[in-house]
Amino acid sequence: METWLQRILLILGLTPLLLQAQQVEPEIERNLISEDVLDSENWLLGVRAGVLSIEDFGSSALGALQLSYQINEDFYLSAEYAMAKAGRTSFEELSGAAPLLTDEQRKWHYYGAHLGYVVLPGEVFLNRDYALNSGLAVFAGGGNVDFAGDKVFALHLGSQFRLYATDWLALELTFSDYIFETTILARSKTTHNLSLALGLAVYF
Repeated sequence: METWLQRILLILGLTPLLLQAQQVEPEIERNLISEDVLDSENWLLGVRAGVLSIEDFGSSALGALQLSYQINEDFYLSAEYAMAKAGRTSFEELSGAAPLLTDEQRKWHYYGAHLGYVVLPGEVFLNRDYALNSGLAVFAGGGNVDFAGDKVFALHLGSQFRLYATDWLALELTFSDYIFETTILARSKTTHNLSLALGLAVYF
């Protein structure tokens, strides 16, 4: 029901003033956000360590060095060198036969390049007041694998999650697959050699 005041204001044409007076302004406390801006340097040098599973030869420690150039916000180009040392095959372990490879031949080396694409740029919230920039990328490339006395071409596929600790330092978690042909066990086969590594990267 209309009140007597509303009727008077309606007659006088002052209803909009009444509606404006009845508006309630919410008292919301605004939080100030300080957003770190990443350095403008396009070069990145990363070093990482992890585990490489060499097909038929078990798992071994992996070390890798990566130099990247950030083409733009989405794409980057990287050159990589990685090394590991293969273990013994199941045949060698069970049969007690002479080793298939010498210690020198068990050394595994990869050098190549790949193109990466950042599919999920974003943030990781450590708590309600603090967040770090992050990015999930996928990459594909190729290079050479030097193993068991042979040098063969290898396809290199994988993904990399990067967490920016500061505007120039990032933590990296990399999962990848080195795919190449081998004839070590007397027959030609395509091997998938999976790796998981954690590392640090510096922008300069």
